[in-house]
Amino acid sequence: MTNDDDQLDDRLLHRMLFFTDAVFAIVLTLLVLELRPPELSGPHGAANAFAEMGSHFLAFFMSFALIGILWAAHMNMTRRLIHFDWPSAWANLLFLFPVCLIPFASAWFGKGLGVAFVWEVYCWVLVATSAASVVLVLVITRGQGRLMAGGTTRRELVYRLVRAATPGIAFGVGLIGLAYGQLRLAYFCWALIPILFASSTLLRPHEPKAEIAAAEAA
Repeated sequence: MTNDDDQLDDRLLHRMLFFTDAVFAIVLTLLVLELRPPELSGPHGAANAFAEMGSHFLAFFMSFALIGILWAAHMNMTRRLIHFDWPSAWANLLFLFPVCLIPFASAWFGKGLGVAFVWEVYCWVLVATSAASVVLVLVITRGQGRLMAGGTTRRELVYRLVRAATPGIAFGVGLIGLAYGQLRLAYFCWALIPILFASSTLLRPHEPKAEIAAAEAA
């Protein structure tokens, strides 16, 4: 690969990552735009109106945290990515598709707290996002991580796949709870995410620092 090709490759990679950050920023903006001030019934109705928005704030805080986790996970997943190719770009775009649906699912959840079908839609959006994240991991680490500085070991691949699948597993449990009519328990499926993340650290490999430094210097 010539020096010009390297520069073009680097520019395309940066464009893909900057585009991803921009999409996450827009998604967070859309999320907060759903917190519309309620209509006041009178001079003393502000407190009641604020209390009635409790479900909307719950949906906002939970969705904000989940989007933050997805953004941080994407940064960690791609921080050693040094080469661009189109399969990675399309896999990244596939990942962003369900991410863009989170504000819609969150807004509906805020309006339909207590409705099983609404929570089911929310869970499916997060399961789809997690599945797309797994696909992205598989695409960018293929060929023993030829697109990444230092390559990818089997243990690192398993670790990244488990991390990418964690939100999907957690909200998949929520869908199972809904199938058995346990709506209240299904609402707390998100609590599995920190537990699964903490458990996945047992699989975390040592990063090949020497190999990464050599690849970046090449």
